[in-house]
Amino acid sequence: MSEKERIVSIVRVERDEKQAGRYIIHLDQASPLNVHEEVMIKYRLLKGTELSLDSLDEILRADEGNRAYVQSIKYLQRKPRTRMELARNLAQKGYEEGIIQEVLDRLEREWLVDDQAYAHQWTNQRVTRHMKGRRWIQHELKQKGIPERHISSAIDAIEPEQEWESAMQAAHKKWRQIKGEPHLRKQKVAAFLARRGYPMDIARRAAYQAADEQETENGELGGEDGK
Repeated sequence: MSEKERIVSIVRVERDEKQAGRYIIHLDQASPLNVHEEVMIKYRLLKGTELSLDSLDEILRADEGNRAYVQSIKYLQRKPRTRMELARNLAQKGYEEGIIQEVLDRLEREWLVDDQAYAHQWTNQRVTRHMKGRRWIQHELKQKGIPERHISSAIDAIEPEQEWESAMQAAHKKWRQIKGEPHLRKQKVAAFLARRGYPMDIARRAAYQAADEQETENGELGGEDGK
């Protein structure tokens, strides 16, 4: 019988008082194991159970995967994450690639990670709350590791009216911040909107309309003063 085939028995199981949800598995001819309750149940690690030394490697790997899973859940509690963001976080903590991929697949099966839903949610927030255009958003999603098909789906879902209102809001805000001749201010506003990712045609139209509306507003105010 090889060393890996040698059988050991569980002589005692006790709760780890220092770590919630974890148990210490005492063996008769090997060092104790410290595993999560989920792993203990999966492998039926009860008093009297016999295990080969080879199976202990599998149990320890399963527990490592459970640790990575728990840490991922904690990471997700702060805010939604993409698959790539989670992978980077686990890699930084020293987990091997195989375990990382297993954990990510599990999170996807449980709908805790969904890059497609993330892309749509992110796009909607960036357009409506942060006044960002589609090119800017597309770049951000690529940086977060979102697959191209999900990026295209999210960008295509932007409503024209939604994007226009976002561009106008940004144009009005920028117009109030800059000074100078009207035609130069229009150019600066259009360039600003383009840098924020809006298509150039929308950037120009929004800049000119913001200027026209401001001029109309100033004219009305002037008329009221002259009464």
